[in-house]
Amino acid sequence: MTGTTLEQINFSAKSLEKSDAELVLACRRGDEAAWNTLVDRYQRLIITIPRRAGLTEEQAADVFQEVFLTLFEKLDEIAQPERIRSWLVTTAKFKTWATVRSGKGFYSPETEEEMEHEMASLADASPLADDILIELERQHQIRTALKELEERCRTILSMLYLRDAAASYSEVATAIGVGETSISPLRSRCLQKLAKILTR
Repeated sequence: MTGTTLEQINFSAKSLEKSDAELVLACRRGDEAAWNTLVDRYQRLIITIPRRAGLTEEQAADVFQEVFLTLFEKLDEIAQPERIRSWLVTTAKFKTWATVRSGKGFYSPETEEEMEHEMASLADASPLADDILIELERQHQIRTALKELEERCRTILSMLYLRDAAASYSEVATAIGVGETSISPLRSRCLQKLAKILTR
């Protein structure tokens, strides 16, 4: 994963205004903006699943496309729109496992029950252990919560925690235009704000 810049994090107001369930219902009505927002909200989480499983960038992109193609085809069949994140993760996990297992394209089950049955039959030695998925979802929740912070806090936390190599306090200070000694207390306050959003 390359270093994450402020521009790479979508701070769209629409992403904050609508819940997952509202977005799914809007997508059913043909709302293109809602669809784009839903894809943007979960693209990082979904693309990371096949990459963590050892698939190539091209294979991961194929998984990503297949996940959202399946979602598009089954929009009207999703019984619990508020649980769309779980549905997307399950679908990405299944398609990733199917690719790792067979390497022969994609298989789309007819129902969620069929998908769960197929997934249950896969070997326990899967490269996508549940603890990894939990960590991915936690990362996704943190990135979503970051969108609710003011720009300065987003910049500080992104530079310190969302890069492969964390920025130095000096670099962060330069980026937001304050003295280097101010970064530590600012970081602490921003983390406290983030924690409140996450517990909410």
